[in-house]
Amino acid sequence: MKKILITLAAVVISGGAIAATFTDIDSPQYEGKTGDKARNAAIDANFALIEAGSESATLASNRVYVGNDSNARTAMGVTGDVTITQDGTNATTAIAAGVIVDADVATNAAIAYSKLDLATSVAPSDLQAALADRIGYITVTGADAATNGTGTVTIQLKDAAGSDLAAAAVCRTWIGTADDYGVDALTDYSVSTGTQKEEVTANGEYLAITDASGTIVMAVDNGGAGTVYAWAEVGGRIVASGAIVLTAP
Repeated sequence: MKKILITLAAVVISGGAIAATFTDIDSPQYEGKTGDKARNAAIDANFALIEAGSESATLASNRVYVGNDSNARTAMGVTGDVTITQDGTNATTAIAAGVIVDADVATNAAIAYSKLDLATSVAPSDLQAALADRIGYITVTGADAATNGTGTVTIQLKDAAGSDLAAAAVCRTWIGTADDYGVDALTDYSVSTGTQKEEVTANGEYLAITDASGTIVMAVDNGGAGTVYAWAEVGGRIVASGAIVLTAP
């Protein structure tokens, strides 16, 4: 068996390479270099023990044994292809399922994580409950009073769950005699519940603020039987009442 001495004045790892000197200790050049036959003989004896297997109990697996020009040797742990640590210190531990290894931690500590599956973890009801009071919308409902073409238009602020939202909001509302989003002044279209903020068109269009229950009620007088249409807008969203048939019995 050819015996090779790995001579390391220093271990240099650069770009995945380890700098080392390999010397054939059977060569006369080596003996001439050191001038120490006794030390060479000790190294030969060390290799002989390894060859015979008599040091198997002291040679751990997965180790690189490095010595200098003497017969001393040091067990070096190996991690991956290029990382060398003394005698297994900081050896990488097995990575179990469900963990992430933090490469910045000296001991390569495992950090547990949990998976968030939006399809199953976040139900629509969860979002609805969380945003219930944050995203408001309105409903617009017309009613006939059956008294000479009069009636009401009720605007109700709602939450995302569909419940009445007791909050203040500014709504724009207007009325017309055709289903075309146009304003047509009637005999009366005015705020009866809530607070008038601005009259845009007399008896036709207003900005109003909901009352404590989130409600605005507009009084309607068409001056006789007929069909009218009302709209309300909050946050840029327009909601229509549909046809409101006012009768005059």
